[in-house]
Order: sequence, then C-alpha cells, then structure tokens
Amino acid sequence: LNCEPNEVVFTSGGTESDNTAIVGAFYSKQKKGTHIITSVIEHHAVLHTCQFLERRGLAQVTYLPVDSTGLVDPEEVKKALRDDTILVSIMHANNEIGTIEPISEIGAICRERKITFHTDAVQTVGHIPISVQKMNIDLLSLSGHKFYGPKGVGALYVRKGVPITPLLHGGGQESGKR
Repeated sequence: LNCEPNEVVFTSGGTESDNTAIVGAFYSKQKKGTHIITSVIEHHAVLHTCQFLERRGLAQVTYLPVDSTGLVDPEEVKKALRDDTILVSIMHANNEIGTIEPISEIGAICRERKITFHTDAVQTVGHIPISVQKMNIDLLSLSGHKFYGPKGVGALYVRKGVPITPLLHGGGQESGKR
C-alpha cells in the first residue's frame, strides 16, 4: 500500500472496513458538513452504509452515475462537490464487471478541496499495485480472503492525520480506532 504500519487498522473484513471508513469519517467531520458522494455501482457495504446515514436524516448522499463501461467520470465528481461535502467514496474496481476506476484522479480532486477520499479496494489489493501516496487515498478498505488470507480478517488504511470516529468502543484496540 506504500504506507506506514501504524496507518493500518485491522478489522473483521471488508464490510467492517467500509463501515468504519464511511461512518467514522462522517461522524468526525459532520460539523463541517453532511454531504457524501459515492457511485451507484458500489458494493452494498458502501451503499447500505450511506443509505443508513441518509435514513436517519444525518447525511445527504449524491449517487453518481457511471458510463456504459462502469466508469465514474472524475469531472462528475468535481461537479457534485459542494461546500458541505466531507467524504467521497469510490471503489477501486467493480466486483461484478471489473472496471478499474480513475482513483488517482478522483483522489487528486478531493485532496485539492481537502475532502476525505475513501476507496473500497477489496477486489484489487494483492492483484493490482496500489500506492495510497501516489493515488491520493485517505482511507482504503481491504479484505484478507481476497488475496489468500483467512476469512474474517480485513484492514482499513487511515492516512496519518485523517480523523475517524471509532464504531466500536471500550477496548481501545488498534490505537483507539476500533
């Protein structure tokens, strides 16, 4: 991932990683805004988490369309940004059609606007080279069983300085992030 070991939080899998990234980033930044951007083709671990926040009246979510090949247009991300946008979550590669999204470009757009950028890379970690530094990624979800690790083991990369509120409380595991 091209990151420091203390930027990796171990989880129970991709779903927990996605939930921690989205809800944790949302809660830590909701005083700055409540708008989230994602795409219509995200994994349910992302879509259902965004819908959970919407149903409770906490977040406003923009679901970006994709083209006929499943690509999210970075210009559409840019157009969807608002003053209250606090999080963008776009998967690295689609788990059904295999489209690899322009993560570096979307990450650069977010970095320029100081908006937290999350990518669900469950389908790509271990298969496609990833550098969170070069790709401007703040949060990245992965699951061990997708690259020959055991089921029930995942991780969330959290760029140093990116705040996330933990979803699990009481044990202090993973530097208080889990």
